[in-house]
Amino acid sequence: MMDFQIEPSVASSRREIPGQLKAVLGLKVLSCLAAIGISLMALLAWSDPANRPVGMSSELAHRIANLAMVATGVSLLELLGVAGVWSFKRWGVYILAGFSMLSFVIRMHNGDSFGIVSIASTVVAGAVIATRWKDFT
Repeated sequence: MMDFQIEPSVASSRREIPGQLKAVLGLKVLSCLAAIGISLMALLAWSDPANRPVGMSSELAHRIANLAMVATGVSLLELLGVAGVWSFKRWGVYILAGFSMLSFVIRMHNGDSFGIVSIASTVVAGAVIATRWKDFT
């Protein structure tokens, strides 16, 4: 056998992410990137007091900035969990589940009704992962 050929036994043992999980992880990545982008836009838009909407106090702007930074941090950690799940690591599953739930709580605290979608995607990912749990190391 030549150096560049793969033995059939090695090729069949390759782990593959199920299609449903790929779709959910892709949506998680897009939602995390959107949350980071929206947080950045909020920080840039309201960092200058002259650009704030009429009647917005400094305290409210400061609170929004703090929430935007927390949302950015949670989104980055959720992206780390997605990378771990994609590489079949159990720590990735734990991080993804934990920070998805934390993200849900933060979004619901802020009155975001789309937080239900993040829970639904986490439940779908959990159901698919549960069927392949033995593949995760």
